[in-house]
Amino acid sequence: MKNYNNIKRFILSIIIILLVTNLYAEEAAVSTLDKQSETKPLSKKDYTTEYWLFGSIPVVVIGWGIGAWGWGTASKWQFKNDDWGIEQDSYTGGADKFAHAWGIYVISRIGSYAFEKSGDTKNWSALKGFLFGQAVGLGIEVGDGFGDTYGFSWGDMIWNFGGGLIALAFDLYPPIDNLIGFQMEYLPSKDYRKQRKEKWVEFTSDVSGQKFIFALKMSGIPYIRETLLKYFQIDFGYYTRGYWYSHSTYSYKTRHTYIGFAFNLSTMSETLLPEGSWRNSFATLFKYYHPPIAYNPDALDNTLAGKTPAKQD
Repeated sequence: MKNYNNIKRFILSIIIILLVTNLYAEEAAVSTLDKQSETKPLSKKDYTTEYWLFGSIPVVVIGWGIGAWGWGTASKWQFKNDDWGIEQDSYTGGADKFAHAWGIYVISRIGSYAFEKSGDTKNWSALKGFLFGQAVGLGIEVGDGFGDTYGFSWGDMIWNFGGGLIALAFDLYPPIDNLIGFQMEYLPSKDYRKQRKEKWVEFTSDVSGQKFIFALKMSGIPYIRETLLKYFQIDFGYYTRGYWYSHSTYSYKTRHTYIGFAFNLSTMSETLLPEGSWRNSFATLFKYYHPPIAYNPDALDNTLAGKTPAKQD
């Protein structure tokens, strides 16, 4: 068991390093990419970034699948019949579906950047990034099909497709990307923190610590972006509580939509931090990750219909 935990820690360390590398690499080139024509490719095709892309992300996904999602534990292929998976009686109340969409969205955008950096046109890179994200999503579902925990889910595939479409739209139309953000907020739940010594690698299933947000960024609105209001955003979010890891903290499983207000930390990083790698890294990090620092008034938090007792799944 000790060796197995060491393997899991090694896998997580690799993931953290790769994510940090992705975050820095993507934003560091934004100013250069913005100056390029949308249709004019670089003078010479350089496959280095693509080799890195295809060599790292599949390895990370496979390692995570084996270490955290139980790939290879099923005696036979299995499907999961979860339809859309956002119903009250689904196993996460839909939080995992948003996680699929957000994850494939991020992977697609990393892919788009990598292809453009290699020399493809902006539009072609966006399409290839979309296809790359879908391939990764399909690979994840195939892996789940060989595990006892989840099973292949057509519902997951639909949400993967949705996340990819969002990435494609944002890559093809920069004004939309400047105006709207798709972010995930995460703070480990109380119950998860109690169990993390045994299940720490399963933080991806700690849905009671997650929120998924579409942010309306003031910095993307003409005239407003010339004022101090550019440092703010309006959050339109979805989250669930009482599913997985949170049976002792919450009495009921609930689903919520809400409207909140937060600082646009990506824009703040771009304009307030000194020029350099740290500024680029923080600006990109906060483009996709929403820290749990926001004003979310109770009056704008809506509990969706349906409330069932929280119990061990």
